[in-house]
Amino acid sequence: MPGMASTQELTQLKQAQGQQAEVLFLQLMIRHHEGGVQMAEGLRQLSTRSEVVGMAQKIIDGQTGEIKLMTDLLGKRGAQPLPSILKPQ
Repeated sequence: MPGMASTQELTQLKQAQGQQAEVLFLQLMIRHHEGGVQMAEGLRQLSTRSEVVGMAQKIIDGQTGEIKLMTDLLGKRGAQPLPSILKPQ
């Protein structure tokens, strides 16, 4: 799945402390949520069932809102997200 943390990234997270741990966690979670948005967008385009399309849209909306929150939290720590894996729309 796009957005999954690598073994190396998880090791770095386990070794990090304090603000460094917070920043890396937020960066990795943003990328993870971007992977969820990609998956939900794909499903939304493929499905013809209204309940499935509605669920996919709720996932997109929720994950996008959390990405914004985590990006704001990074900014408060003087950090930026990792490069986005989402395609520009």
